[in-house]
Amino acid sequence: MATNGRPAASVDPDVALAYKFPEVNQLTHPPADVALYALGVGACGADAVDDKELHLVHHRDGQRHIKAIPTFVSLFPNKNSNGRGIINVPGIHFDASLLLHGQQYIEIYKPIPSCASVVNKVKVAGLHDKGKATILEIETTTSLKDSGEVLCMNRSTIFLRGAGGFSDSSRPYSYTTYPANQISRISIPNSTPSAVYEDQTQQSQALLYRLSGDYNPLHSDPMVAQVAGWLGLESIPR
Repeated sequence: MATNGRPAASVDPDVALAYKFPEVNQLTHPPADVALYALGVGACGADAVDDKELHLVHHRDGQRHIKAIPTFVSLFPNKNSNGRGIINVPGIHFDASLLLHGQQYIEIYKPIPSCASVVNKVKVAGLHDKGKATILEIETTTSLKDSGEVLCMNRSTIFLRGAGGFSDSSRPYSYTTYPANQISRISIPNSTPSAVYEDQTQQSQALLYRLSGDYNPLHSDPMVAQVAGWLGLESIPR
């Protein structure tokens, strides 16, 4: 039963894992989308004529194409959702206001074109019962539409607060399609860093970033952000 006016949460792993996503044919993304993403993650934020970043937003000195920041591909999974980062998977019901983007794992196989038509193939790559929450992992493999060449793979980790507890707490449910040792552990040395770089997220950056296709109201609606536990708008620097 729902409480406090929130939708009831439930997870049926058998139904969720049996679901087959349709292929998503994306429209061509123009160079303007690549430039808008760069601005949204802070390119030229401190200096509009920064020599090191201007090529990310402007054709300069004979440059034929705006250079795409590699993490631009993190936008491709947005085409699978309703624009709010919410992917409808049968068998998984949750309160959308409590959804959080946990992490993003990316593999890039080819240089990222500043203009391309792509096709997404999507599957559930992980499902985990964490007691008070469920972790859903969605894997999106993106191919160039014309050649069929695989461009990249995104694995989006979605944290569904309030949707856990669907399995035996002594043996919590956990499912993955990828090897546990896929990411090597990195040991951070206990020494003085060889270099230090400091940057600052602009207060309005979340409002600009969302124009790249992430319309989760956490980035634009202070009331929604407050209900979700944030003091202000949530930013996603990448």
